[in-house]
Amino acid sequence: MGYQYITPEIEEYIVKMRRYFHENPELSWEEVNTQKKLKEELESMGLEPEIVAKTGLIAVINPEKDGPCLAIRADIDALPVTEENNLEFASKNTGVMHACGHDSHMAMLLGAAKSMVNMKDKLGKVVLLFQPAEEFIKDSGAAHVVKEGALEKKGVDRIISIHIWNQIESGKATISPGPLMASADTFKLVIKGKGGHGAQPHTTIDPIPIGALIVENFQHLISRVKSPMNPQVLSVTAFNAGNTENVIPDNAVLLGTCRAFDNDLRDRFPQMMEKVIKGICEANGADYEFTFYKGTPATINEEESAILGNKIAKDIMGEENVLELPPQMVGEDFAKYLVEIPGCMMLLGGKSQVCNTPHHSATFMIEEDNMKTGAEYFVRYALEYTNK
Repeated sequence: MGYQYITPEIEEYIVKMRRYFHENPELSWEEVNTQKKLKEELESMGLEPEIVAKTGLIAVINPEKDGPCLAIRADIDALPVTEENNLEFASKNTGVMHACGHDSHMAMLLGAAKSMVNMKDKLGKVVLLFQPAEEFIKDSGAAHVVKEGALEKKGVDRIISIHIWNQIESGKATISPGPLMASADTFKLVIKGKGGHGAQPHTTIDPIPIGALIVENFQHLISRVKSPMNPQVLSVTAFNAGNTENVIPDNAVLLGTCRAFDNDLRDRFPQMMEKVIKGICEANGADYEFTFYKGTPATINEEESAILGNKIAKDIMGEENVLELPPQMVGEDFAKYLVEIPGCMMLLGGKSQVCNTPHHSATFMIEEDNMKTGAEYFVRYALEYTNK
């Protein structure tokens, strides 16, 4: 138990890097200065980073070595949130904030890299991936990394990552085989009716009650079509129609999201939903346009990967501090790697008595003491996996 590879000097470096990135956040696909800073840091360690997925970077420790190859991923983008924390290193970019912990993810991987470079003769091949645009559901960075074949070209056999998690106390973590996070897809439905006078509804095809019927039947779909043993979410999050009191509009627009822990079940959502939409619209004389945007699949930790991660986490933190938690309904584009490559994600506690606001909030903050744990985990995992 304890820290063998993250020295006080490296811990100080991790905190420094995290505060730099927190102060200088950039949105998805705009991480130009973040990429530049990461490149400078990696080059200072003697590594040769390459651009991946437009604004990301990939670097390899011991590229010449054969044997098992581990990739470690950190996401690098921030959110369109105006920070309300009173910090010396608060965001300098108005309306942009690291409100999900990606600043700490970058810092932990840089700290781990610094440690691994100093003892690379004891390691096998390790790929460091700094991925952009995790927060951009419709066109996330992981999909671009996979499409470019960046990990395949480096011979990656397994991939791991960490997400800071403020629903867990600092000093604790969770990592288990099986579902960790849900799929995250979105949809848009345009109901095309026929507008007219609010006092003469019989001359119209009113899209509002048609939309209301669809929303109601979506709830029946979730409660009566899917198994109660297999959690799903279908949420209509916007219903926009009309703008005045006495006019029935032509159209109504519904927006929403779907979540599931089963990727096969997730793939059935569009067909199940359109069956409901088509039936109601046809019965009421309306047309429609339905678009289902595939985001990220469910994040499912591969068994062997997660078992090793669980063991390492317990070695560092103590068995009592590695928790069993139910899967979370939020999504994570790390799942796109797990479809192609075995791997796992650990949730690392970030909450403390003074840092307990939720992810994506304007007052989100983490406990910095836990970052050395994440960096230590990365180093130990790389040592055990690449030397097996």
